[in-house]
Amino acid sequence: MIEFRESVLKNGIKLVMNRKTEIPNVIVNSAFHVGSKDEDPDKTGISHLLEHLMFSGSANIPDGKFDEILHANGGESNAFTTQDYTSYYLSVPSSKVELGMWLDSDRLAEFPVNEEGLEIQRKVVMEEKLQVHDNSPYGSLEYESAKRLFKSSGYRWQIIGDEKHIASITLDDIRKYYNKFYSPENMVLTIAGDIDYDETEKLAELYYGDIKNNDGKIERHYFDEDLKSDIEDEIEDNISLPARFEFYRIPGIGSRDYYTSRLICVGLSSGESSKVYQELIRKSNISTESFLMSQGMEFESIFSFNCFLNEGKTLEDASKIMNTILFELAENGLTETEIKKSINKVITSYYSKIQQSLRLASSLSFYKMFFNDCSFINNEAEIFKQITNEEVKAFARKYLIENKRVVLNYVPKREVRND
Repeated sequence: MIEFRESVLKNGIKLVMNRKTEIPNVIVNSAFHVGSKDEDPDKTGISHLLEHLMFSGSANIPDGKFDEILHANGGESNAFTTQDYTSYYLSVPSSKVELGMWLDSDRLAEFPVNEEGLEIQRKVVMEEKLQVHDNSPYGSLEYESAKRLFKSSGYRWQIIGDEKHIASITLDDIRKYYNKFYSPENMVLTIAGDIDYDETEKLAELYYGDIKNNDGKIERHYFDEDLKSDIEDEIEDNISLPARFEFYRIPGIGSRDYYTSRLICVGLSSGESSKVYQELIRKSNISTESFLMSQGMEFESIFSFNCFLNEGKTLEDASKIMNTILFELAENGLTETEIKKSINKVITSYYSKIQQSLRLASSLSFYKMFFNDCSFINNEAEIFKQITNEEVKAFARKYLIENKRVVLNYVPKREVRND
């Protein structure tokens, strides 16, 4: 059982604290309820760009000194942006927790970006996009799938954004975005590790409590059209062997169906005894790697079936077996052995997560942000135990049907094909 204490600072920041004294270390996690789906369609990538800029200096910390100060005091930092939220963390020795809170809060006290920092980080992000997305095998998968799966919502573009938008985002655009979303009422501050609750709450109020809120209320409205039929396309890429990716839209995080999807992913494709491994890799030798994945998002999630082909095997070969596996799931569900294995693996993963202060802090922020309920950290594993095989079959029949999916067949570019 994970213990935690919650409070709300005077400016509305939701504070979550967890005390673990085994290691003299503390995680300071600042999470904001804003991600790429909240962007304007002509300013995609601004969330991720701002994440980079939050490390480039502030009124009290010169550019490049943030990490230098942190490292000199035995700490480290990082951040990430998703479709739905942006998360920053510092890891510091417990004796330096006040320093960590000062460093983190200082960049939130006032707009920390200048023109020079913007131009530097713009180039960094453009280079990241080039290396990770544009010039790496399957690097376009997020972009190609998102724009077909979604038509109206902000889920229809990739997190890193469009290069034309990144190039044209101004300092004023960044300032307006920061002022709107990097507001205390849109933030969860989680401090986990070797702490004293009362002292930590006092320090949080001291360093974060005077940060000002924005003037307006953030409103979120979600809508996207249902998929009416199959969308299947071929994508030429700088690869040597083909791959098939099937995508299905499913309900968002916290829903019973989302938990069912995660159980299915583990049951069907985790380990060498799984059906996906046995049918696509061992018996048929069609694939070098195959797996199911459930990507949880706030309003809708994405269930995918991924298959990387062996030499001499065809996409049609892969499609037949992938379809058979999903049809059998809709007909019979998971076996008792698969269900037990799934539950055991999920619970093992849960215990692994709560043993690590960084993942624990991130999870507490997540549960507070999206469900306003940190008790999920203790109760979530129980949800998987309650899922029945009838629910598994119903999920497959409802969501994993052929005429409501996006299929992307990645093939080698014609000029480099071996055939």
